[in-house]
Amino acid sequence: MAITGPAATVLSTDTHGRGRLVEAFGDVRRARNIAVIVPGVGWTGPLLRDESGAGRRHPAVQARSLLAEMERRDPGTPAAVVVWLDYDAPAGIDPDAARSDRAVEGAPRLAAFVDGLSASARVTVVCHSYGSVVCGHAAPRLHVSSLVVVGSPGMDVWSRAALHTSATVWAGIAPDDPIGLVPHTRVDGLGHAADPTAPGFGARSLPVDGAHGHNGYLVAGTASLDAIAQIVTGHNPSVRRSAS
Repeated sequence: MAITGPAATVLSTDTHGRGRLVEAFGDVRRARNIAVIVPGVGWTGPLLRDESGAGRRHPAVQARSLLAEMERRDPGTPAAVVVWLDYDAPAGIDPDAARSDRAVEGAPRLAAFVDGLSASARVTVVCHSYGSVVCGHAAPRLHVSSLVVVGSPGMDVWSRAALHTSATVWAGIAPDDPIGLVPHTRVDGLGHAADPTAPGFGARSLPVDGAHGHNGYLVAGTASLDAIAQIVTGHNPSVRRSAS
């Protein structure tokens, strides 16, 4: 597909592990609305940097889609979207993905990165798939306005309160996202606990109309992209909070 929008600005790169990369779309230094996307399994620094043949699954494509929607909603406010892959994501749906070691190891770096952003910016962290496990462990140290969780296998907690965050927590899952088939359990270090979209978890429900599969949440025309852009720009969508 054609790639539209700003070129990526590399903020950091590291050859450690499978390769790490943090890149920004838009001027993160001037931005007053910032979204930080934390990708899930299968991504490496080299894969993220390679946009040849990039489709809707590619985080750079998703970042540009979100940035465009943010700018459409709040054209007078400088905005930026960061793709943060400064952790070693599991290679796929494998034993590493069922465990939390990689998330625990990466969480302090996510918190440190967010702390380094402008104190005058509104920051939202958008956590996709295994990235939501990273966000779950980073949550007590994340000074952000909102956490948005999509396609999550769990955040290693049984309730929103257990995240120990003052951020507003939003969660959504598409009806045909196969991650919905993952058992929500935690036994002997395997599994990631409760479904953040479940009644009783305590998150606000993110609309997902039009989103399909595991990678369709930041696609133009979906209710999820529209809602996330509203959240990042401080215009909270009118959606219900799940039962606590």
